[in-house]
Amino acid sequence: MIQNIEKEYKVLLTEFQYQQLISLLSPNKPVKQTNYYYDTIDHQIQNKKGAMRIREKNGKYIFTLKIRKDQDSLFEYEKIVQTNDSSVFLDKDISQLLRKYDLNGPFQLIGYMTTYRSLCISEYAEICLDKNIYKNTVDYEIEYEYKKEHDGLSVFESILQKVGLHYEKNCASKIARALYDKD
Repeated sequence: MIQNIEKEYKVLLTEFQYQQLISLLSPNKPVKQTNYYYDTIDHQIQNKKGAMRIREKNGKYIFTLKIRKDQDSLFEYEKIVQTNDSSVFLDKDISQLLRKYDLNGPFQLIGYMTTYRSLCISEYAEICLDKNIYKNTVDYEIEYEYKKEHDGLSVFESILQKVGLHYEKNCASKIARALYDKD
């Protein structure tokens, strides 16, 4: 099981701003990934300000549990798994992790989102330009994900200024948008 601390800034974009940034930053070709979100019927994970997903990308599956560390960062745990179904939660490492955070199943699929992600990778961060599709919605987003500690906010601000934006706070998470956006 891989554990790290995730720190990121993100902002929703218009389609025009998204296209402008694609042109300006010249990221790699978009890669399709689908996040399948899980929780209990009584929202144990969401109540802990967390999210649990299985991401399907290039025919592979990655289990991820994110739990809030502080205002700007999350504890993130990942493990490659063989499938996208509830049998994953019986895996020894995953069930031990869930017990650590007092998360007791049964877990059920609560939503999903498909993302077409284009990346720009630097020594300090990954810039993700995402086109997200969920329910009856398409939205666009830029994420600035730290790889090393640095003044990422200034770098992110300079990127946003190119399309007339200013960072104030992170937009709603993908899981929140996928679950609570109007049908």
